[in-house]
Amino acid sequence: MSSPATTLTFVENVIPALNRSLEEGQRAALVTLVRIDGSSPRPLGSQIGVTADGRSVGMITGGCAEKAIVAEALRCIENAENEIVRYGDGSPYVDVVLPCGSGIELYIEVQSSIEIVREIYTIHKDRELAFMAIDLTELTTSISRTSETAHSNVKFIKTYSPDYRIYVFGEGTNLASFCTLANAAGMNVEAFSPDEEALNFLKKNNIKGRHIHRKTDLKALSIDNYTAIVTLFHEHEWESSILHAALNSQADYIGALGSRNTHQARLDSLAAMSPTKQSSDVIHGPVGLDIGAQSPNEIAVSIIAEIIKNHRHTSP
Repeated sequence: MSSPATTLTFVENVIPALNRSLEEGQRAALVTLVRIDGSSPRPLGSQIGVTADGRSVGMITGGCAEKAIVAEALRCIENAENEIVRYGDGSPYVDVVLPCGSGIELYIEVQSSIEIVREIYTIHKDRELAFMAIDLTELTTSISRTSETAHSNVKFIKTYSPDYRIYVFGEGTNLASFCTLANAAGMNVEAFSPDEEALNFLKKNNIKGRHIHRKTDLKALSIDNYTAIVTLFHEHEWESSILHAALNSQADYIGALGSRNTHQARLDSLAAMSPTKQSSDVIHGPVGLDIGAQSPNEIAVSIIAEIIKNHRHTSP
């Protein structure tokens, strides 16, 4: 058996990485946090994916017990058994101590892991919610696209939301700084810009980008309620068609760079275009949390923080 190996790059959704491993022919375990007695650095439903070669992705205890969890998952893979294990207070594993003094229980799914991962991955490609229902008595798991089906006769439900993405429109240093920091924060960001120099910079940093013109048709752009729209133009005549399209979409967040006076002029202009949503109620402007940001990097931090705050308050 390979010795456990963890990654230092955190991901919230372990399914894509596990799916890639399955395509390589790896066996895998999906470990889910199903009970917390006391406090925990990670919420219920947090997961770690483990492959038979010892690789793992995800986080449950913030580092306190990850090596032990991976080792236990490898044992379950070898034995082809599903299992519930406990760590911390009340656990038989006395050598694994959680500093917070709490106890946690984990469900390790091995027997149906291939089907589960592939089904969730397929649902997410459709940008839909997936529900994993775990029967903690029978030690079985099922996947559904509807919460009503998932909640029948089970003990624990894990909800998978589509990956949150940010579409950012702009140019120059503000665009480059925002995309670089958002990417470093693990966000799925894609840039749209008339600025070839900025797009080339982002490409070198493995950040997706598309060239746009003033009259680029954005109707074909898929904007759902797991999408944030940010405009970072200093030439605000670029904004109207972008923000109008965003206001006619299901976008979870819309933010636009500019002063308070600029924002009021923006709202007046958009009102004349009769969008389906009231722009003054929806558009965050001036964009970002008020932290006194001045530099492009500080502005980027303030916007990212506001997007996170908005998303955490609205996500299921």
